[in-house]
Amino acid sequence: MFTVTSDFAIRSRRNASIQLGYVRLLDAAPLVIADSLGMFREAGLDIELSREVGWATIRDKLAFGELDVAQALSPMPFMMQMGVNVSKTEVITGMVLNCNGNAITLSKQLHEEGVDDGLSLRRYIKSGFHPRKLVLGVVSHASSHHFTLCRWLEAQGIKPQEDVIISVLPPDQMVRNLAANNIDGFCVGEPWSSLAIEEELGWCVATSSEISSGYPEKVLATTERFYSYRGEEYIKMIQVLLQACEYCDNSDTRSEMLNILSRSEYLNCSPKTLSHAFSEEFPKGYGKAASGTFISFSGDQLNCPDLARATQVYQDLLRFMPHCSSSVSTENSVSSIYRESIYLQATRELVG
Repeated sequence: MFTVTSDFAIRSRRNASIQLGYVRLLDAAPLVIADSLGMFREAGLDIELSREVGWATIRDKLAFGELDVAQALSPMPFMMQMGVNVSKTEVITGMVLNCNGNAITLSKQLHEEGVDDGLSLRRYIKSGFHPRKLVLGVVSHASSHHFTLCRWLEAQGIKPQEDVIISVLPPDQMVRNLAANNIDGFCVGEPWSSLAIEEELGWCVATSSEISSGYPEKVLATTERFYSYRGEEYIKMIQVLLQACEYCDNSDTRSEMLNILSRSEYLNCSPKTLSHAFSEEFPKGYGKAASGTFISFSGDQLNCPDLARATQVYQDLLRFMPHCSSSVSTENSVSSIYRESIYLQATRELVG
């Protein structure tokens, strides 16, 4: 059972370790690297890394104070401010952790029945050959995964809200549900698409970088109440994670990074499987590959939670989840959630 964390409780924990949550995904790499290489410790930060089951857990634990800071889906701060599926919570972010890194995977069965691209998927759906609507998994309706999937379906002439069922599952349950025929495909981060392909359960029809290049994927979220008491430590975390992001994008440290991530306490997945995301030819299965950068952690102000990125995510939230309130629609409100000022303070101090 969750218990609400009072302001007094936060004040009394000024010297307590910071509870930092993440989900078992490749894009948690900066957090894992910063922890395992002692980068947090060298910066004087007492961080306790906590691997969580899925995004609903991250959301709830942030809301009730069981996590202080977390890797979060880019729309999550907006959703928590609105109070959608959770008590209204003032959640902010001062850093984008990465862009892209997701893939849309369809089942082997669909391929065997003649689906080999988006247009053939549309024909398959419209033919009524399948005895039920196709079920496609996403990690949350309030996620770039959902937005990416909907955008891709629309481009194929498929209506996301009418022609298919979009179901929510934790990332690490996608492959087993595909194997059990509970879902017919999914959009998720690595390593789950690569695992489905390696196990010959599915194949990749499109990557997020092919659909929405440069889209903000995960952010470093915290609550306003935590930031008000321990803001200096949050800023230090950003400074450390900026260095960790550069490390993750450095081909010279790639082998070491993959070996760290593969450990059982982190992603528990082979370095070979994890390496696909860093290949310039991401394997899609059936002899096909996606060219170019699959996932990015740093460079070109990628990590800055600026107004343009905030607006892009927020507008997608309203478009693909029309039942959401537009209560934070003004420019000032959007920029108060994606807090560029925090990022700029962290980078100024880092340079200084």
